[in-house]
Amino acid sequence: MKLLLFIDRIYSKILTFFILLSIPFTVVSVYLYMKLPNIIPVQWGITLIPSDWGNKATIFIFPIVLMIAPALVLRKTISSQEKSVAGRMIEEVIMLVVLSVILIMMIGAYFYYFKMI
Repeated sequence: MKLLLFIDRIYSKILTFFILLSIPFTVVSVYLYMKLPNIIPVQWGITLIPSDWGNKATIFIFPIVLMIAPALVLRKTISSQEKSVAGRMIEEVIMLVVLSVILIMMIGAYFYYFKMI
C-alpha cells in the first residue's frame, strides 16, 4: 500500500518524464527517417523475425503515442472518473505499466532500425 501511495504522490512527475522523453525519441525518429529505406519492418513475431512491413513514416507513431497517452490520463481526468482512492491508484499503476511497455517496445524497434542503417 505504501508503494501505491508513493506512486500516487509522484504520478504527475512520472507523466511529465514520459512526455519529455518523447522529445529525444522524436529527434531519433527524424534521424532514422532520413537514413532508413522506404519500407521497414513494423511488426515482429515471437521469434523476433519481421512479420509485417510498412512505410518508414510509421516510426513517428511511438513518439506521438508517448506524448499523447500521458496527456490523456492526467490525475484530473482520473479523479473525475474514479471516486475511490484505491481505484485511482490502480488506474495510475496500470497506465504507468502501459507506458513502460510502450517505451520498451520503442527501444527494441529503434535498436532494430539502427542495425538496418
